[in-house]
Amino acid sequence: MKLKEITPKAYLCTAAACPAIYEVVGKDKLVIVGLQVNPKELGIAKKVDKNEQVVMIDKEMLKHIFEK
Repeated sequence: MKLKEITPKAYLCTAAACPAIYEVVGKDKLVIVGLQVNPKELGIAKKVDKNEQVVMIDKEMLKHIFEK
């Protein structure tokens, strides 16, 4: 699987672990790196399958991507 980083420039950082957004090349999919959140704390545990993770990122990151 080939990824292309599409994280908005305003959110890029030089640290090793940062929130980021990647596009899966050749597919209509995104890979998102963010803070792992416990779905029980959000009241959505029943909506999260055992093979899924809940992550949280700044809403503005996605807004910048889709406003293009």
